[in-house]
Amino acid sequence: MYRVGGFKAVLRASATATAVFCVSGPAMAGGFEVREQSSYFQGMSFAGAAAGGSNLSSIFWNPAASAYVGPGLVTDSSYSLINVKSQINATGLTGVPPGVDCGTFDCSVGIGGAVLVPASYMAYRLDSRTVFALAMNSQFGSSTKPDNREWIGQLHARSAKLFSINVNPSMSYEVAPGLSVGVGLQVQLLDLMHLRSASNLPSPTDVSNTLSGDDIALGFTAGINWRPNPGTSIGLGYRSSIKHSLDGSLKGPAVGGGSVPISADVTTPDKVTLSFAQEVSPAFRVMGTVEWTRWSALGVIPIDPVGLKLDFQWHDGWLFALGGEWNVSPKLALRAGAAYEISPVQDPTERLVQIPDADRVWVSVGGTYRFSEMTAMNFGYSHVFVQDATLERNLTTGTPPTLFAKTSSSVDVFSVGLTMKWGGEPGLK
Repeated sequence: MYRVGGFKAVLRASATATAVFCVSGPAMAGGFEVREQSSYFQGMSFAGAAAGGSNLSSIFWNPAASAYVGPGLVTDSSYSLINVKSQINATGLTGVPPGVDCGTFDCSVGIGGAVLVPASYMAYRLDSRTVFALAMNSQFGSSTKPDNREWIGQLHARSAKLFSINVNPSMSYEVAPGLSVGVGLQVQLLDLMHLRSASNLPSPTDVSNTLSGDDIALGFTAGINWRPNPGTSIGLGYRSSIKHSLDGSLKGPAVGGGSVPISADVTTPDKVTLSFAQEVSPAFRVMGTVEWTRWSALGVIPIDPVGLKLDFQWHDGWLFALGGEWNVSPKLALRAGAAYEISPVQDPTERLVQIPDADRVWVSVGGTYRFSEMTAMNFGYSHVFVQDATLERNLTTGTPPTLFAKTSSSVDVFSVGLTMKWGGEPGLK
């Protein structure tokens, strides 16, 4: 949308502090999105995430969800450890003899690993109708590195690292009893730290070609939260796309062993999330979510002026989640849920070596333990079953060699967080 220069130093300092948590691993939602933004909703596979009324992290999906906050300052933090197992098995390469004779190179590599993703939220009620909130998240990211860089597909990928940080101040306002609206501003740093590939397959010691670039730009969030009765909450939230104009460089043999400046326009996808929470009894609630993400906004990204391109041409992604929450006692609540996620990558020619994405099923459990009226700990665990898939990918120039491969992945997510209230009446609302 609009570029912002004044915030770059502040966001870079925040990004540096946050990036120390990142070890390695592909993004674990559709495309290169990081879904793990809440230890509370992790325990239900993100069912009810935009409905509000239960946990402050709901404002990531819907800025109107902060309307439930009572007097005083409320904070919520989450830390999600994502452990990825991902394997790529080459079945063919243009110019290599039939039978997948990889010679001195490995035919199979693992690109999995572990990453710790933090997310932070705060909210303060300004008056009887208005709440100010602030969220800090890393919505997009990926860090992959083959366990052996000298593999048969090294022309397509040796390593990649993408990082983002999003600062999102927002306001919610109760326009009528039980009906609230919210709007927010997104300030996002998108940093392609590097995208590396080999320059010459016959020589394993070749220096890699390295592409990098970054930008800061603005977007917005908007939402509505409707509570027709005390036991029902419905939320609809929107996170806008953000157009980044990345400025960076291409280094390596592709440009004669030197470095040339490059630019690329990248539009991150917008997202619409519809959620509900319904009280079945005083101790039990059912929650659900339907989410649409416009990954088709990426398209083909030219790298100017060097004539390369990043060819995505993905489809839009969908998530369908259903879960439940049971108050075992005044101190302990337990949750469980499942979700089916339709990947934006539906064809072997769309699948990236760095992001071997495919449809997936989420199964989750979690809970909350209240230490006091002012402090509660949230925890969640998910296992993600990723569908096995095939890959058929050209180089970024769109020319041979074409890599043919099979991919298999699975994910375990462990999440813990803390909700606290500072001042005001006792109680976490």
